Amino acid sequence: MRRTFFILIILSLAIIFLTSCPNIKYSLTIQIGGSGTTDPSAGVHEYTKNQIVSVKAYPDNGWEFESWEGEVASPDSTTTTVTIDKSKTIKAVFVQDQVASIIDKLDPYNPLSFRHGEELIPLVNNKIQKFLALLESSDPLERWSAAYAFQRNLLDESTLDSLEEYLQDANMTIRALIAVAFLLNGDDSGKPVLEALLTEDTPMMYSIPPVLLSDFAEGILNAYYPAEYPLASFSPQTTAVSGGPCDYTVTVTIVFHGDGASETQVESWETDAEAIWNGASGSREWGDGCCTVTFDFDFSVLAEGAEPPDDAHVVEVKKVNGSHTSWVATPLPTPGSRETTTGEWDSLDTGPVIAHEVGHMMGLDDEYHTDEDGNYVNDNPQPEGSPPSIMAQTWGGAQPLTEHLDAIMEAADIECDCDYTLIVEPAYDINIAPGSHTVTVTVTRKDGTPAKNCDLELNITGLHPKSNIKLKTDDTGKAGYTYQCVVKGHTGIDSIDVTGKCGAIGNAIKEWIALWDIFPFGISPYDGQKDYPYSMPLLIVYGIEPTGALEAENLAFNVSVFLGPDTLFATQTSQTEIDTGLLLEPGSDFLIEIVPVALPDAEGTPTTIEFSTAPFD
Repeated sequence: MRRTFFILIILSLAIIFLTSCPNIKYSLTIQIGGSGTTDPSAGVHEYTKNQIVSVKAYPDNGWEFESWEGEVASPDSTTTTVTIDKSKTIKAVFVQDQVASIIDKLDPYNPLSFRHGEELIPLVNNKIQKFLALLESSDPLERWSAAYAFQRNLLDESTLDSLEEYLQDANMTIRALIAVAFLLNGDDSGKPVLEALLTEDTPMMYSIPPVLLSDFAEGILNAYYPAEYPLASFSPQTTAVSGGPCDYTVTVTIVFHGDGASETQVESWETDAEAIWNGASGSREWGDGCCTVTFDFDFSVLAEGAEPPDDAHVVEVKKVNGSHTSWVATPLPTPGSRETTTGEWDSLDTGPVIAHEVGHMMGLDDEYHTDEDGNYVNDNPQPEGSPPSIMAQTWGGAQPLTEHLDAIMEAADIECDCDYTLIVEPAYDINIAPGSHTVTVTVTRKDGTPAKNCDLELNITGLHPKSNIKLKTDDTGKAGYTYQCVVKGHTGIDSIDVTGKCGAIGNAIKEWIALWDIFPFGISPYDGQKDYPYSMPLLIVYGIEPTGALEAENLAFNVSVFLGPDTLFATQTSQTEIDTGLLLEPGSDFLIEIVPVALPDAEGTPTTIEFSTAPFD
C-alpha cells in the first residue's frame, strides 16, 4: 500500500512537470544586403526549438542573389533552410547585376554602342555560370553577348566541356564565336566548325561593321592555321602591314647583291635601321598613343647566281672607298602591296642612311632639297629640343615622326581602332567616416591586353572634392588611389571619375556613413529584460541603424559584458550575433556595452543594454 502511494506521487509530479513546461522558442532575424526581398520577410521571427525553417531570396530587378550569410544549409542557393536550435541571424546578400547592365547598353540601332561589349570580357571568369545561362536565353542579344565574351577569354576544361554543345548551335554566329573560344584555348574542336562556314555568305549577327560569316571564318582560320589557310592579302609582300586592332607590324623585305653586299654588313644594317624606326621602347606609339607599330626589316643577301625573288625589293650594294650617292628608285611602293623597287646603296652607308632609304620603301618622300647654290635645306624642321626627321637628315639623332607613321598606315588603309576600357573597382561601396578608401583602376585595350604606363586623371566630387590627380598604370594595366576621410560627422556620397586616353573613362560611387550616425540596438537580451535564461550560454544579438552601414569594410563593434565592476567578456567584431560562451549567474544584473568603431580605432556613441537573469528556481 505504501509502495503504491509512493508511485502515485511520482506520477503526479511528472504530469505536473510535463504540463507546466512551455515549448522553447528562439528568434530568427533575417537581414538583407543590397536590393531584394526574402520569404519570410526581413525582420525578427519566432520559431519553436529545432524547427526547420525554409527561407527564399528574391533579387530585385537589376540585382542578383550572391549568397546567404549565417548558419544556413546551402549558402549559395536562393532557397535554403535554417535549423532553429538557438536564436540566429541570417542575411541575404544581393549584388548589382553588372552583366545585365552592360547588355542593356547594347543597342542594335546604334552600332557605336557595341563597343560596350568589351566591358563583358573581364567579367567572364568570375561569372562562368552567369554567362553559360545567357547562352540558353531566348534573347539573341544576350546569347551573342555571352558567346562574344567567351571567345576572348582563357577558359578551364570544365567550361569548355559546357560549351561543346554550342559548336552545333542552330545559330551560325553563336557557333562561329564558340569555335573561336575553343581555338583560343588550344582546342582544335573549333576548326571543323569554321571550315563548314567558309561557304556561308550570310552576314554575321551583330557584326560591326557588317561581315559575312565566310569572311569571318576565313580570317580566323588564317590566324590559327596560316600555312593551311593563306589569304590573298596575306601573301608575301615587299612592304606589308599586319596585325591589329591595337598592335601592328610593318615588314620590309629586301635582298641585296653586288660586290659590297655581305652577311655581316646586311645584319648590321637591319639591326641599326630597326633600332631607329622602333625607338628605345622597341615600337612606336601611333593613333594618339592608342596603337603601336613595330618595324620588322627582313634583310638578306642574294645567293651568287640566284634570281631575285618577286616578293622583295632588290638593292645593289657598291663597294666604295669614297663618296657615293645611295638611292631608291621611284615611284615609291605602296605599303601592303607587292610592288617592288630597286636601288643602289654602298658599303659605307651607316644605319641612319639605311633607315632613311627604308623609309622610301615604306612610301615616304624626301623632306629636303638643295638651293640654287647646292646647299642643303631642311623642308621639315622640328621644334628646338625635338629630334630631327629621318626623312630630312641622317645625323643629329634623326628619328621617324608621328606623321611618318600616319602616312605609312594611311597608305595601307589602316586606322587605329583600339579603344580602351576602364573599370574602377569597387564600383560602389560604403565606408564609415572617419576612414580611408582605395580604388583600383584597370585599363584594358581593345585586344584584351593591359594598357601599360597609361596616364590617367582622377577627380572626386562630393564630400571630399579632389581634382586633377595624376595616376599611371603599371605593367598589368592597373593603378590605385587611396584617400582619407577624417571627419566623424561625414555622411554622403563621393563620385570618383577617372579618364584616360583612347576613350578610357570610368566611375565609382563611394558612400560615407558618419560614425556618430550609427546606433546599435539590442535584440537579445533586450534592454530591461528581467528573466534572461541563465542555463544556456549568453548569445548577444543586435542590429544597427542605418542597416546599410553593415556593408562597410571598416565598421566593427567593441562588445563587452559586465557584472558590476567586473568585465566578463570583451571582443571586437564585425558580426551582429555573438556567442559569448558565458554561463551567467542566476538572479544577477548584467550590462552589455556595444561601441561602433571606424577601424582602426575611432569610437562612436556606445549603446548599453541592462538585463537580469531569472532567479534560481
